[in-house]
Amino acid sequence: MPIILLVDDDEGHLMVAQRAITRAQLDVDVHVAHTGREALHELGLENGGLSAETMPVLVMLDLSMPGVSGWDVLRRLRQDVRGKQIPVVVVSSSGRPEDVKRSYELGANSYLVKRYETVRPGGYVADAARYWLELNTPPNPGHAN
Repeated sequence: MPIILLVDDDEGHLMVAQRAITRAQLDVDVHVAHTGREALHELGLENGGLSAETMPVLVMLDLSMPGVSGWDVLRRLRQDVRGKQIPVVVVSSSGRPEDVKRSYELGANSYLVKRYETVRPGGYVADAARYWLELNTPPNPGHAN
């Protein structure tokens, strides 16, 4: 089953995002990392590189985390040969143009500003995940779907 990795130090956001993905009935296994260091560990980037078994088809990444930041995770992921293939959606509370620009310069594929929706909590996260899982055609067809 394809893996989505959600990386955020905000437990509330993680819970809302996981529920939204479940409600959207996406056929994925959702893994969670609460820190940048956990994300690097989950990705296998602390010692060595990504393995085919645990490589996510999508990383949804917060930027502002203590210690190892989302910037650090993104930079490290893009340094890995396999990591260059993984779509990364930055999901941040910052809508600052310089943060958006820096994210794309570091290799992000998409940038979402966190929203607090009452009608469909986290729906925008599930919509973004659905796009990368079901609509996008990756350069390596065996990688996703």
